Amino acid sequence: MEIEEQLEKAGENRDELIATEMLVTAKAAVRTYAVALTETATPEVRTVLKRQLTQAINQHARIADYMMDNGMYHAHNVKDQLKHDKKKVKTVKKLVKDK
Repeated sequence: MEIEEQLEKAGENRDELIATEMLVTAKAAVRTYAVALTETATPEVRTVLKRQLTQAINQHARIADYMMDNGMYHAHNVKDQLKHDKKKVKTVKKLVKDK
């Protein structure tokens, strides 16, 4: 079975993959803005970076809430998150094995 066919069958997993990538990117943006904020010496730039940091934090929260609401992310229950992650690992192993 070709990878394209496997991805077609993945269905809802694609939504989770996209949301996960967005969440990781949002986390990176928060870190980047926070570091940039601590490195700047100009009040005007600091004001802009604070606003962008707040927007990045809010975006991260929206993505995380979406994922939690849709059973993709279990931030408040480590056992459930580990179970979810193990299931994803099994799926990936199967995809690689079937290739």
